[in-house]
Amino acid sequence: MNTPDDNFTNIDFLETESVVSLNEIGTRLANAGDMQKAEEHFVKAIELDPGFPQSYHNLGILLAAQNKTGEATKNLEKLIEMEPNDPEHYNNLGIVYFLEGSYSEAESYFTKALEVDNDHADAMFNLGKLLFNLERTDEALSLIERFHNTDNLNTEAMDVLGMCFLRKNNREKAKFFWEKALDIDPDLFQVRNRLRKLNVSGL
Repeated sequence: MNTPDDNFTNIDFLETESVVSLNEIGTRLANAGDMQKAEEHFVKAIELDPGFPQSYHNLGILLAAQNKTGEATKNLEKLIEMEPNDPEHYNNLGIVYFLEGSYSEAESYFTKALEVDNDHADAMFNLGKLLFNLERTDEALSLIERFHNTDNLNTEAMDVLGMCFLRKNNREKAKFFWEKALDIDPDLFQVRNRLRKLNVSGL
């Protein structure tokens, strides 16, 4: 025979399961390209249980993918309030600010991610790319080299390293990283064009 406490436990369990189901369905809808329906499911999940972090994550990422950056940041900021020790949340919010061109805010959140986890690879790489775009080449180079040491097959990192070294007039290093990237993926046309221009200018 169930006690009142048992009944409350079962109710909580069923509500949590409903929230999980809403998020799972929303994710499938998003993957199928039905963004509006996916958004509705994530919003319903939040209404059902405002204390379930995954709903804010899913909704924030979905909104960011649709360039609804204002709404996306609100959900990701709420997620940070709920789970302040997860560096991925700061990294994701940094990406949203980066994509909308708010570079100061993006730098702040990427930096915060690295304060929480100094070895967070994505935040390291994203901050490096941001600093390169801001022409803070030495800082960018330091971060991208650290990232490259953790993932030496990432061709985008090799491309950025090549551009950093070219900006520092180290043509040999630039050539080394671009050729290395093309060895891994010969279809990197932008890298191939950069290398061609480098070789032509060196004649």
